[in-house]
Amino acid sequence: MVFKFRLVGTGKEPFFREFEIKDNQTFFDFHNAIQEELGYDNNQMASFYLANNKWEKGLEINLFDMTDDTFTPVIIMDSTQLCELLSEEKQRLLYVFDFFSDRAFYIELLSKNPEEKNKKYPECTAGRGNPPDQLVIEDKDITDI
Repeated sequence: MVFKFRLVGTGKEPFFREFEIKDNQTFFDFHNAIQEELGYDNNQMASFYLANNKWEKGLEINLFDMTDDTFTPVIIMDSTQLCELLSEEKQRLLYVFDFFSDRAFYIELLSKNPEEKNKKYPECTAGRGNPPDQLVIEDKDITDI
């Protein structure tokens, strides 16, 4: 099965991308497809979050295992297939790509479709607009501190 997602930005200019990815591929595969399509540096931190219909953050899917002493279960992108956490159309995800400024893309599972033979997944199938800068770093004068 192939999941079709729409990723939408919230910047000043309209921006979206649509991706098709096999349901048994990992969140890390999806992360890499987003990073590559947008021309982002994939060494930066990023996380997916399951989201409700009001886009409130739920379960986090981390890029790296950052387990601490709280013994809170950690879900890692490269060991979690999409189908393990997603199954229904209209399910939502937040993709936090800039932790310093808490900026995220809104992602919705649009449809589930049969896999096309000889097609490589994941693939960006549609898009409009330029992506926002990956990181926003404000220059502050040392005297402002």
